[in-house]
Amino acid sequence: MRVPTKHTNYLLHSLKMAVLLSKKNKFLKLLRPKFIYSLLLENITSWFSYPINVTIKTFWGENMVVVIPESVSIFIHRFGFYEEGLSNIFMRYLKPGMTFFDVGAHFGYYTLLGASLVDTQGQVHSFEPTPSSYNILKTNVSRKTNIRINNKALFSEKKDLLLKDYGIRYSAFNTIYNSKLDKNTIQKSDITEHIIEGITLDDYVESNSVIPDFIKIDAEGSEYDILVGGQKTIEKYHPLITIEVGDTDVRNVPKSKELIEYLIGYNYQPYNYVDGNIKVHSSRIDSYRYDNILFVPNSGHL
Repeated sequence: MRVPTKHTNYLLHSLKMAVLLSKKNKFLKLLRPKFIYSLLLENITSWFSYPINVTIKTFWGENMVVVIPESVSIFIHRFGFYEEGLSNIFMRYLKPGMTFFDVGAHFGYYTLLGASLVDTQGQVHSFEPTPSSYNILKTNVSRKTNIRINNKALFSEKKDLLLKDYGIRYSAFNTIYNSKLDKNTIQKSDITEHIIEGITLDDYVESNSVIPDFIKIDAEGSEYDILVGGQKTIEKYHPLITIEVGDTDVRNVPKSKELIEYLIGYNYQPYNYVDGNIKVHSSRIDSYRYDNILFVPNSGHL
């Protein structure tokens, strides 16, 4: 286990308090004016189908623009964090001076957290292909000098891609494949399509003379394509990698088990966050529920 700094310990404590708050029963949550306000915003913006931008404060004390009633935004608005496990992994492994790649940045929660952790000695490279999400990301990082954002998609090859955009409320589910959203939600959503630029991780690393220390991948079905396009980078530099998993039987999307076995083939050990600890992951599961898996090169250690 890497030894946490005093700053990291403080952040871990702040996150722990936010997580405890999120797990209280609904009655106790309703005693908080902020929670009631968030519920009202969610209901009003949903009823009138009129999303609004709101500035919130994250658990590490930074301002961030989110969009209500988008689901990720609602959670961050109420509790100041998102994904307990992945947030913990970030704080335990991202250190000052590192180079972090945020693939599928959305509005920038992990981009901002990563930038805070790598500090001004490090750098963050973020990739968000959806134009509307990218514009909010751009607002959120506008005052950061250690972040570079890219309105592009990482893929297995350099080519134009057709992105399905389900509107700002469901923007976390935008994809080049079929959506994880249920049919009723898709029918209600305002779908548009965008031609976006697809590039490979290997080409980006080479053309920008940058070496990633940590790569987070959350790309709504394109995870395997991104790994294939980053084969040289993975073989040469062995960055830490996190990948969102979860099997939903979307056509043409490889199973989560295939992603895990792919990286094991490059001499990586998978781990996941369980009950407050990062533990060795069993890769014998045939079907995965939603989670984020950490991959550590076998030359490294926890």
